[in-house]
Amino acid sequence: MKVGKMASQRKVAKISTTGELPSVSLPSTSYWCKTKAYTMSELTEVDFVWTIERLAFLDESTKWKPLTSPKFSDCKFRLHIIVDLHSKFIIQLFSSISFGYSILVQIFTSDEEGNKMTEEKKIIPANTQFPAAVFEMTKEDFLKTWNFVGGEMTINCKIRSVKRKLQADETAVSDNHQDQILHQLEEMFEKMPLSDVTFNISRRKFAAHKNILAMRSPVFAALFHHPTKEVQASKVKVVKVKDVDPDVFQEILRFIYTGKTQSTAMNTMAPGLLAAADKYQLEDLKSCCETHLIRKMSAVNCWELLSLTADHPAEYLKKYAIDYFRRHPGKSIVKMT
Repeated sequence: MKVGKMASQRKVAKISTTGELPSVSLPSTSYWCKTKAYTMSELTEVDFVWTIERLAFLDESTKWKPLTSPKFSDCKFRLHIIVDLHSKFIIQLFSSISFGYSILVQIFTSDEEGNKMTEEKKIIPANTQFPAAVFEMTKEDFLKTWNFVGGEMTINCKIRSVKRKLQADETAVSDNHQDQILHQLEEMFEKMPLSDVTFNISRRKFAAHKNILAMRSPVFAALFHHPTKEVQASKVKVVKVKDVDPDVFQEILRFIYTGKTQSTAMNTMAPGLLAAADKYQLEDLKSCCETHLIRKMSAVNCWELLSLTADHPAEYLKKYAIDYFRRHPGKSIVKMT
């Protein structure tokens, strides 16, 4: 399927619902995003396509079950499908950011032959608290529209927003201010001036600032608001960490301070980063690790990645690993422990 004339990214994952392993309902997806600038406003368009096997809506007991799409548009959005207590089929839009302006959301559904079945438009007002319902239909009408014997259903979600374009002097001030803050945070990470906590990991010491860690991680916030007896007794506030590799912990701190990791970190330590991100509840980093590992999945690491999700829940990584294992059972390497 082609998504517009400016398709910039495409992800494909065909999921089977047969076999003895748990049903996997992660669909094939694609999206593109473009921005047009006008004299006094800026138009942003996101086009997301989600293809679902119709039987994925039903679990083994024929009950409707919720489905969640992969994140799209730089992990800002995702869709969630539910059937509520009033038997309404609802598509919800989740966003990781808030909008100070209204956005238009269009939902189209089509069958495997590309025939449009339903369409709905919703305007989401500025400063709306997400999730927001962007498509609603009674379960009865939905069943009349679709034949659930087989085939696929495609959901096309288009998001358009128009916001006031900053004047040149406003843009310069805003960009310079943001660049300055980022530079200061990077410098703070490198030098750690006035640090008030130290982490001891395999005899390597890492200085940090409790207020920054607590602001970014609920786990660190709980640790510093309710410190252990060992931490309370320590004059220099030393925290021992036993289950994280020192190099991984350094990248965790880098991400907390700067919002990014070293360019080579994902290629060398993505599984460890995912585990640590899960430990400290850094959801954005965990999502980036999950996406990277899915792209790098192979017969060699498939089973290992599936095992990783047993201790560190990662929904999409698990589904991809199960599907890969089911499609390539003779090629996948199973490591016995």
